[in-house]
Amino acid sequence: MKSIMFALWILIALLLGLSLNDLTPFRPVPCALAAAKPSVPPLMATEQEVRGFFNQYIERYNKMDTDGFLWLFSLKAKQNQRDGLPEIRKIYSDFFDQMISLQNSIKDMKIEIYQNAAEVKARYAVAQELKKGGEKRVLKGSARWVLIREGGMLKILSMDYKHEKTP
Repeated sequence: MKSIMFALWILIALLLGLSLNDLTPFRPVPCALAAAKPSVPPLMATEQEVRGFFNQYIERYNKMDTDGFLWLFSLKAKQNQRDGLPEIRKIYSDFFDQMISLQNSIKDMKIEIYQNAAEVKARYAVAQELKKGGEKRVLKGSARWVLIREGGMLKILSMDYKHEKTP
């Protein structure tokens, strides 16, 4: 009987030693999975960075600063799913050349930020004063931007918008 008790004490001591060294062969599955916590990649930007980007976007647009405005676009940018950066440059250069003044405003901005991009949807209104005849008009509509990080900076990868001319 003493030898059985002695063998039992040795077995218990061995099992305790294994568990203290975290080598327990009978560790429950949830504990084993919890030990290896997956790391979630950080988000591409903060909401504050995205809002700051759009402050620059509106400022440069309203100043009709073609180069400064186009600096906000990625080299791979698309506008309304068709125009590449050279066409975007021509569109905005011609557009800004026709204006005396512009006043763009964005409202109802909804921002979704992911690990590799940010999506922004909003309503906009652009008050325009044209050089030709001094005509004033307002364009209103909705837009969707996809932003990426390029060269450490936020850039527009795609911009899609619809507008209607209002009196």
